[in-house]
Amino acid sequence: MFRRHLYYGVTFFLLVVIVFLLMRGRSTEQERAAQNIRFEEIASESSASVRVILPRDLEVVKAEVSWARNTNEKDAVTANHEMTIRNTGRGSYVSLWLRMEYTGENGRPVETRTYEVNGYLPSGETLRVSDIIIEGLPDSASDFRASILSADLSSQN
Repeated sequence: MFRRHLYYGVTFFLLVVIVFLLMRGRSTEQERAAQNIRFEEIASESSASVRVILPRDLEVVKAEVSWARNTNEKDAVTANHEMTIRNTGRGSYVSLWLRMEYTGENGRPVETRTYEVNGYLPSGETLRVSDIIIEGLPDSASDFRASILSADLSSQN
């Protein structure tokens, strides 16, 4: 009988301690939250660019290449590109990423490279890029296909 009363007493005491600690923790957290509201600063971040993957309104209108081959090295072909890109959509673009797939004489891909064009391309306009130099291509590269991989929408209109 004594053990039963001792068991109930200890259990009751532990329940009271647990409830007290929970209530104390809750009130302490509310006090901290009330104090932090006074010192809280909200910073606004400038909007980031939105990247468009494979944009349908950008197209490579003209793509020309001139090859410079070095006979001393095995993989020493340099390609100098001139491209014209047209924007047929409503949005303006900056930071265009080009995908250039180099093919051999049999038409099979030999190597693929990407190149970033940092320029502003407004809606309905064209952008002419003539300083694209790709070095270290395989000697078997004889032609290429260019496409727009991605572009960032501009916040300017």
